[in-house]
Amino acid sequence: MTPVTARQAAERLDREPCTIRKWASRYRARQLGRAGRETVYDYADLAFIEWCIWAGHEVPDTAAKRDELRAARRATAAA
Repeated sequence: MTPVTARQAAERLDREPCTIRKWASRYRARQLGRAGRETVYDYADLAFIEWCIWAGHEVPDTAAKRDELRAARRATAAA
């Protein structure tokens, strides 16, 4: 897990921080804690949400379901 704030994730994903916060709320992104006043998220979870949206797939509504889907995609790619 790579901890990032909404601002850091926005820079990496070329999005606005408010978009990242909206995704985090809507799709219940994995929260790792707080850094001062900012929430810290799991970057891999946010990046997978972004991929689902970009690819036109339905975004799984929990981090656990996204983890399962991400693992299944890796297994398929490795085969």
